[in-house]
Amino acid sequence: MKHNYVIWLFVVALLAGGYVPSRAQTASALAREAQQAQQAHRREQALARVTFEWEKPVYLSDKIHRRRAGFKDVLLKTEYSRTHCPGVLVAGTHRVFTVASCAEAPDGFSLKTVRVQLANGKQGRGSAGSVAIRGNFASVLVSAQLTAGIKGVPVAAVPQGNSLYETFGHGVQQELLQFFVERGVVSPRASRLTGIKNTLQKGEPFFYRGQLVALVKEVPSRLPVSFWGGLSEDSLAVFHPGVLQTFLTDK
Repeated sequence: MKHNYVIWLFVVALLAGGYVPSRAQTASALAREAQQAQQAHRREQALARVTFEWEKPVYLSDKIHRRRAGFKDVLLKTEYSRTHCPGVLVAGTHRVFTVASCAEAPDGFSLKTVRVQLANGKQGRGSAGSVAIRGNFASVLVSAQLTAGIKGVPVAAVPQGNSLYETFGHGVQQELLQFFVERGVVSPRASRLTGIKNTLQKGEPFFYRGQLVALVKEVPSRLPVSFWGGLSEDSLAVFHPGVLQTFLTDK
C-alpha cells in the first residue's frame, strides 16, 4: 500500500509540473519499480545469521608443566565459545555463504555445531561437516526444508583480477560509498563528533543491481579511500568465476 502511494504522489507531482508521461513511459517506470521491489524482497528473504559454536577440552596437563612419574591426565572442564556472522543464501546452492574468517576456529577450539537463522525466522542446526571453507569464503549446507519458498540471491561474478569498479564502472563506487556510510564507516573524528557507531560486520553481503557481488571480509575503521582515489575494495571478498563451483563439486 505504501509503495502504491509513493507512485501516486510521483505521478501527481509530474502532472502538477505540466509534464504528462506517455503510457509507455509510465508503464516502463512502474515495471522498474516492481522489479526493484522484487529484488529487494528477494535480498531480504535471503539474509541469514550464522552462529558457529566451538568447544575446547581443558586437561590437567594444560595446567601442570612439570609432571611426576605416574602422572595421569584428566579432563578438567570444557570451554565454549561462539562466533556470530551475517550470511546470505545463494540461489541454486542450498548454501548460506559468509566469509572464511568467521568459520576459523579460535586457538585450541574445534567446531561442534553451526546454527543458521533465516530472515523468516526459520532455524536450522548442523554439524561441523556441513561447513566448507574455500579461499575467502565459507558456506553452510542447509536443508531444502529450511529454505522452502526462499529463492536466494543470484551472484554476479567479477572476472579474475578485476575490481568491482573495473567491471561495473562508477555506479558501483557510489553504491559502495552509500553501503559504508549507512553502516557508520566514516573517520574516527567524524564518529566522535556525530556519535555515529560503526555497525558493519564481517560477512555482510554487498549487492549491486540486485545481485550479490561481495562479502565484507574485514571491517575498516574509517572510510576506505584508495591511494589512487575512489574507494578501496580491500575489505571485500569479491566473487570471481568458479567460486561457487568449488563448493558444489569439491567435497
